[in-house]
Amino acid sequence: MDDAELVLARAMVATITGNRPRVSPAEVVELLLSSLDLAEGDFTVHAHHPEDFLIIFSSLSTMRRLNDEHILCSSRFALSLRPWCKLAHATADDLGYRVELELRDIPAHAWHLFVAEHVLGSSCWIEWMHCRTRSRDDLDVFCLSGRTHDPVGIRCAVVLAIVEQLPTRVPS
Repeated sequence: MDDAELVLARAMVATITGNRPRVSPAEVVELLLSSLDLAEGDFTVHAHHPEDFLIIFSSLSTMRRLNDEHILCSSRFALSLRPWCKLAHATADDLGYRVELELRDIPAHAWHLFVAEHVLGSSCWIEWMHCRTRSRDDLDVFCLSGRTHDPVGIRCAVVLAIVEQLPTRVPS
């Protein structure tokens, strides 16, 4: 996700305004090329939901040239532009329950936060691992603290399947 957010830092969302006719990405490309000091290869246009289009620029400096342009008009449609923001359509989830969890029978080579996240799935958001778990002083119980909106929905038992790669045999 971090890599995608780096790319999207140079993106804008575009919404068709007014009577909202159907508009293709190619029409948006044409409008951008004819209205602004841009060339082919400076950006890509993608259909996007909930806005109509996502415009990804080849560089931040190219995107910054549009910062003062908020509305672009053609003879058939108008676009409202604004920078992409990961929080634009975020919702607040009530994770009102703080929980203390113990995971048992985790093999030493799987003693990682991402394994705990995989085991718990979306039932719980992990806030932090306890010190003895993080330091690996005690490999008996994987202890962590988290938050959830439904403690009953936290998995009580999971089979952790670890697929091991066997070395290929070289014929002698």
